[in-house]
Amino acid sequence: MARRNAGAMQREGSVKDWAEFDPSPSPKLAYSQSYVAMRGLLTSVASLDPVLMSSSLKSAWAAILSHKHARSLERSKSKGLNWKRAMFHLLVCFLVGTFIGFTPLFSVDLSNKIDSDNERPPFDGDPLGRQSVRLSGTKLEPLAAEAEATEESMRDESPPVPAMLDDEVDFIEALHVEPSVNDSDIVVRKQLIVVTATSVRPHQAYYLNRLAHVLRNVPPPLLWIVAEWPYQSRETAEILRSSGVMYRHLICNRNTTNTRKIIVCQKNNAIFHIKKHRLDGIVHFADEERTYSVDLFEEMRKIRRFGTWPVAVHVEAKYRVVLEGPLCRGNQVTGWHTNQRRGVARRFPIGFSGFAFNSTILWDPQRWNSPTLESIILHSGGRGGLQESRFIEKLVEDESQMEGLADNCTRILVWNFDLEPPQLHYPTGWLLQKNLDAVVPIT
Repeated sequence: MARRNAGAMQREGSVKDWAEFDPSPSPKLAYSQSYVAMRGLLTSVASLDPVLMSSSLKSAWAAILSHKHARSLERSKSKGLNWKRAMFHLLVCFLVGTFIGFTPLFSVDLSNKIDSDNERPPFDGDPLGRQSVRLSGTKLEPLAAEAEATEESMRDESPPVPAMLDDEVDFIEALHVEPSVNDSDIVVRKQLIVVTATSVRPHQAYYLNRLAHVLRNVPPPLLWIVAEWPYQSRETAEILRSSGVMYRHLICNRNTTNTRKIIVCQKNNAIFHIKKHRLDGIVHFADEERTYSVDLFEEMRKIRRFGTWPVAVHVEAKYRVVLEGPLCRGNQVTGWHTNQRRGVARRFPIGFSGFAFNSTILWDPQRWNSPTLESIILHSGGRGGLQESRFIEKLVEDESQMEGLADNCTRILVWNFDLEPPQLHYPTGWLLQKNLDAVVPIT
């Protein structure tokens, strides 16, 4: 009994010495200490020794307190570690989200994947035919043949498509099918620059409306330059706005009553406008009194440098028509129709309504090796067609630089009918110097 007590006291002393020796907060050490204390307590309970049981309880309680102290220190350290770990996880998630946001979505090409495995997709071509080839020599070949026969029977038993009703047929026929436009169908046309000189007079609206109807039927592009004297009248502006033709309305406000000088001023203003804006196209001086065919303007688009054609002139004194213009062999000009018997001989006996030219001659003469370096404008001097002839001499050197149009100069596409009376006055009370507003009281 004394030996057992001595052994118990020795163990108790060893436990106490152990608890007093290492009060360290190490978790592993605290765990081993509490384990030894609990083991001693269980041994004392099994031996039913009260002294040994009291000493075992003391040692177990000391071990538990030391374990709690170690856990509190461990928690204080783990809080710092957990905060750092949370910040690290947050940074990693932010970087991953940024990478995913800037990464493009790639589609998976199943067909390429299947082709890489030396296989073809089941929906490409005839599925049953490939299945029968793939399953040939196996036990599944009869099943493929049976599936093919079932599909053929279902195709034969499909109900017929009902015929369309009358209203459906009418609706389909009424649909406007837009034709497909190809680049080869687009026709590139040269721009036409038509210059017309006009002035305020009784038949002005009639002549302008007639010419506007002709130009409206010419395929675009077409620019109508109307030079008016002495101011822009409201009636002319209204006719141009309603013509449906692209236009520019110029004025010549030269203070003169000479008709020849007025016409020269109007045409020179149009020439200056073409030079200033470098308009590219075929220029033609279209007199408003002339009668034109639409085909003539399509012929003008064939001009490379200078083109000419015959004009039918009505001689009012003898009630007959004479021909004025070029004689052609093919499209080469070889001579001229002329009725001039007296006066100064003209080098080119033709009027403004019988020729057209490329506008680049006006603002780029070096391109065409122009025969003159002076400015190409009209001059008021000269009668009997000398004005037109001298202007043409600045554009070309001779007939070799001209092109005969209108089916090799065999068609008449312009008529000159001088039907306007030389002196026509407005009826009494029609002519007002200004637009006056009158207020008449009602009695």
